[in-house]
Amino acid sequence: MLAREWVIASNYRDPTDYDIPELPIWRVYRGECGRVAFADGDGEPFIAADRPVPVRR
Repeated sequence: MLAREWVIASNYRDPTDYDIPELPIWRVYRGECGRVAFADGDGEPFIAADRPVPVRR
């Protein structure tokens, strides 16, 4: 799916009118030692980083 399709649909109507699925709700978990994890809804984390490193763009 192209990002521009979602932007156009969201500006003019409900994106589901164009068969574009709703964006998932991600939960972000942060541990005391800096660990970061993303989970979809209340499920298990689908991606995690034990020692994330800040980067410059």
